[in-house]
Amino acid sequence: ARRRRKVALLAYLALAARPVPRLVLVDTFWPGDDERRARHSLADALSHLRRVLGPGALAARAADVALAPAAPLAVDAHALAAAHAARDWERAVACYAGPFLEGVFVERAPRFDAWAGRERARLRRLFTDACAGACAARATAGDWDGCAALAERWVEADPASPEAGVTLLRAHAGDGSPARRRAALAAHARLA
Repeated sequence: ARRRRKVALLAYLALAARPVPRLVLVDTFWPGDDERRARHSLADALSHLRRVLGPGALAARAADVALAPAAPLAVDAHALAAAHAARDWERAVACYAGPFLEGVFVERAPRFDAWAGRERARLRRLFTDACAGACAARATAGDWDGCAALAERWVEADPASPEAGVTLLRAHAGDGSPARRRAALAAHARLA
């Protein structure tokens, strides 16, 4: 449980746009603890992150904490957002490895859970937008198998999306050959 909390704290700091007040971190990750114990737990977690990432990885002051710009850390969520902003759909879909912090939860931390849920939804939305763009480009190039493989990931990420389902079926139908039509029918049966 302590390790999950440290991973969650690192993710929170990695995605923060500016330094985070220590009080916010305490309220987010140790809301039920008394203040002295919660501050000690935060100090312990930050010390652990410094040991793992290096002494200069955190920019911590008395009132707030931030990940240092030179921290030896690649943040795939930032790479996904940058690729999406640049409309580089292929790079964006390559950056998405699945739901944000899947399997990571922090007991008795509803603020963290709410934040993680918002981030999960935001990153999934960026991914599905990128899927639409990348599938369109692959279909235009006649890469039906590549389009179908990506559309499968899109459907998995957003099973209720009609656009994802239709794209998957069109990709399987491809050039309209009998084999491709059978693949589309099989894909339709799986979707149904």
